[in-house]
Amino acid sequence: MSLLLLDMKTVISLLVIGNICTIILISAYSYQYNNRTVWTFVLGKLLQVIAFTMLLLRDILPFTLSVFLSNTSLLIGTMIECIALLMLLKCLTTTVKRTVFIVTLIGLFSFYSAILFYNFENVRIAVISITIFTLIIFPVYSFYQNRKTSILQYIMLILYSAIALSLMFRAYNALFISTDVTLFAENRYQTLAFLTRFIEMLVGSIGFILLAKEQTDIELTRMAMLDELTNIYNRRAFIQRANALIATELKRKKQLSFIIFDIDRFKGINDTYGHDIGDYILREISQLITNTLPKDSIFGRYGGDEFVILVPNCNRDNAKQLAEALRMAVLHHPFQYISTACTLSLGVATTEVITTISLDGLYKNADKALYHAKENGRNQVYAMSF
Repeated sequence: MSLLLLDMKTVISLLVIGNICTIILISAYSYQYNNRTVWTFVLGKLLQVIAFTMLLLRDILPFTLSVFLSNTSLLIGTMIECIALLMLLKCLTTTVKRTVFIVTLIGLFSFYSAILFYNFENVRIAVISITIFTLIIFPVYSFYQNRKTSILQYIMLILYSAIALSLMFRAYNALFISTDVTLFAENRYQTLAFLTRFIEMLVGSIGFILLAKEQTDIELTRMAMLDELTNIYNRRAFIQRANALIATELKRKKQLSFIIFDIDRFKGINDTYGHDIGDYILREISQLITNTLPKDSIFGRYGGDEFVILVPNCNRDNAKQLAEALRMAVLHHPFQYISTACTLSLGVATTEVITTISLDGLYKNADKALYHAKENGRNQVYAMSF
């Protein structure tokens, strides 16, 4: 007997058992996290279990009821699974969600119309296959857009693309090839179609959980590296990135400039307007500086209102011009909630000897320059080379 001639009840039973096991494992894994995206995926799988169970019970239940319930559950379950994937990929905009709902409603309407007016199994299969194909196109496109993010997403793109192609082949087979397409017919086309669903259930579920973990790891890494208030590098992350950049620039024998600044009389702002306004000022300034800096710069918050910047391949004059541009950007920014101008004092240190330099040396010299800027009256740039 050919490997592609399997008992269809056995294949569908495996789909039911596999989906139930998937639901149990994913639920156990996700219970402590209460992740809305994962629970959405579980709901989609649960509806698909109902759908395949109704298919198995077709000989027991009234035929029309079995067909109606199984295919309705299958379409809605697939829609919810696709929504969960889009949520995970952060691609579920209001427009996309509305479009997915509309596609599902059109599919259901077409299927019910086929039952009422043209109740042939090949037509019903074609309608369901084309609708599911259309739904799967949404996550396929999102995986395609994000394929460079990770190898896992690239594999998921290939998997769901293969599923989409198999669905179109099933629809074509149902409409144009004279093959028995009744549910329990034993032929290679039927077996291939349901084996594809089995592979999607198995690999797709594993891939989803791995993607969810990947996204969690990315978020944890981001939280560990970024300052919670200003969303720029925290001290630890800045030191790591800066040391790596210094090592690279030393090999290239390029100059480095280090800028350190703080907000003039920031304690007075906190005392006068409150710490909420002080936090607002820190966030606004961080965003202003980020938008002004060259892309290859490293910008971080050392603590309180003290910020540091490392600029590669930058001499003293260019660093001083950059620091002045930062000072002016903050000086002329219309801050809300405060009636006085907000100003910066900036110290700049640039390496002249490019064979030996350390982050600690850069910081100490920039800090000396900042001290001179403060002593000279604040709201200014002081630059030095060493």
